[in-house]
Amino acid sequence: MLKIKQYGVELTRLQFEDIELVRFWRNQDFVVKNMNYQKKISKIEQENWFHSINNKFNYYFIIKLNNKKIGVINSKNYNTKLAYGEGGIFIGEKDYLNSTIPTFATLCLLNAVFFEIKLTTISRIKIMNSNKASIDYNKLLGYKILENTDDGMSSYYELTLENYKLYGSKLNHAAKIANNNNDLIEISGEPSDINLPEINFYLKNQICQ
Repeated sequence: MLKIKQYGVELTRLQFEDIELVRFWRNQDFVVKNMNYQKKISKIEQENWFHSINNKFNYYFIIKLNNKKIGVINSKNYNTKLAYGEGGIFIGEKDYLNSTIPTFATLCLLNAVFFEIKLTTISRIKIMNSNKASIDYNKLLGYKILENTDDGMSSYYELTLENYKLYGSKLNHAAKIANNNNDLIEISGEPSDINLPEINFYLKNQICQ
């Protein structure tokens, strides 16, 4: 199972046994209001969704803090030709909404794909135009607006490696200080057919070290 750890948080690749918890989180009103798809999700729909994303082009992680599961972060629909995926995050446990944990989880995943695995130099996200808090937060990371969606309800944003180095360095520095000057990142797991070759190559090298 693919795991990424940094800044006191652990990102664990989504497993089938967690999808009902994720469905419960996803169907909460305070989560749904910031999603493009706003209908309640059924058990069957959730199972079908999991089977559709449990592959090498989609990476959904449970966010853990001290072994407590609090939300989901992802990079989905990875385009092998253009070498980028679409990022996303939501917190399912309301007590952590306004904490530093969402930021730490985001930095953890971005640092892994940009600096450790070196999988991409671009990240893209889609945010509802009404979600001002998320827009402001992602601008702090260095995301720049690209275009509106066809329905005008959301917009696409892009983060380049260069902008992340510029903007993200301040947040990474703050996260390091908040974690006793520790910014060590750990990526572990077994090579798998649901991983991209670049990820399997990285994992194999880690095992050999």
